Amino acid sequence: MTVIESAERFTETARRGTWLRVLALVVAAALVAAAVWVVWFSSLLTVTEVRVLGAVDVSADAVRQSADVEVGTPLARVDVDGIVGRVGSIPEVGAVEVRRGWPDVLVVVVTERTPVVVAKATDSPGYVYVDAAGVRFGAVGVRPRNVPLLRAYGSDARGSAIAVVDSLPPDLLRRVTDVVARTRDDVVLTLRAGATVRWGSAERADRKAQVLRSLLPVGAEVYDVSAPDLPTTTGASD
Repeated sequence: MTVIESAERFTETARRGTWLRVLALVVAAALVAAAVWVVWFSSLLTVTEVRVLGAVDVSADAVRQSADVEVGTPLARVDVDGIVGRVGSIPEVGAVEVRRGWPDVLVVVVTERTPVVVAKATDSPGYVYVDAAGVRFGAVGVRPRNVPLLRAYGSDARGSAIAVVDSLPPDLLRRVTDVVARTRDDVVLTLRAGATVRWGSAERADRKAQVLRSLLPVGAEVYDVSAPDLPTTTGASD
């Protein structure tokens, strides 16, 4: 084989390799384009069901209506942020998570607000629930028996009162019917038996709960645990 023939063969091999690489790139691009079309534009991966999880007091239909997702929308093109915003605007909903359940299910997971206290409604008769963040939701006509009634004077006092109730252990919380706060450091609880508890601020909640629990057998009219290392009782029975 002459030098010229070797050069021509090398050139032909290189040219063939180049065409193969070009062909591979074309095929890869076509596959990517096909995948994009299938995922984003075709009817193969579209929403056929909006599944709602976590809804108890809020109806699943209300969540679906707020989500406002049309059946047939490509799953990849669903506006997740929009759904979170719309469903999150339901007063009873505290958090929203949206998941794509391939190939055709959109899952909306809601976390409902947990009532800590109940307060009188300001714009209508009845009451509203208030969660740990101070958000009002879920208007009710009759005062619930198992949630303390809040009366607070100012935002600082209200926040402190909510924090106090939220910190109570279940055995003490079951005894509380009302919570009143005139300042952030003057939270007073009313117990079902009629006694009152001067709790003070929301600080040292665990210690105050421990002291109150130990004092309850005294049967006093007033328990003062605002300074938990120096608690007092008033009107104790003999």
